[in-house]
Amino acid sequence: MQDHLDLTGASGATYRFRLVEDPAQLPATAGNFVYVRWRGATPQVLCCSAVNSLVQATADWDLAVRSHAVQALYVRLNVARATRGEERRDLVARLRPVMTSRDE
Repeated sequence: MQDHLDLTGASGATYRFRLVEDPAQLPATAGNFVYVRWRGATPQVLCCSAVNSLVQATADWDLAVRSHAVQALYVRLNVARATRGEERRDLVARLRPVMTSRDE
């Protein structure tokens, strides 16, 4: 797994996410997160969400692991609601994750 993950949205913009090794250490700040399953060196994004608190990134983790064999959680700090929502929509438009995403 990589410490950082650069994901490109439908617009062509690239967004850098950071690996979270210990979900108990997630900050309460707002941001975006993705659940990833690795296929060799290729990441598959299975969920992409924008939340008011990154602590919420663990809410569907167990389901994602059981249902989709998710292996990693990556976050992007992003305090501005409009910005994180736009980034989530841009990524979802290109990546089409299988899990329902949030925009809070």
